[in-house]
Amino acid sequence: MLKWVKFILKLNLKQQIILKKLIDKILGWNLDWLDITKIVWKDNYYRCRTWKIRIIFYKEWNKYYIDDVDFRGRVYRWY
Repeated sequence: MLKWVKFILKLNLKQQIILKKLIDKILGWNLDWLDITKIVWKDNYYRCRTWKIRIIFYKEWNKYYIDDVDFRGRVYRWY
């Protein structure tokens, strides 16, 4: 199981539902009204933020892939 999936499963049900909707929007190219910013030091990497949680995703061959989901203090350690 992916690390970010385990992280989401540890959250409460309300947060899980909202994060699932956000991830569905990102993977479905529906990026309207989301707080998305390009990560400067990585090519084709972006972040979406909600509360204190960040969703890191990247674009490759016109598709979006989720790379990591974690709290804001821990998510940027690997980049």
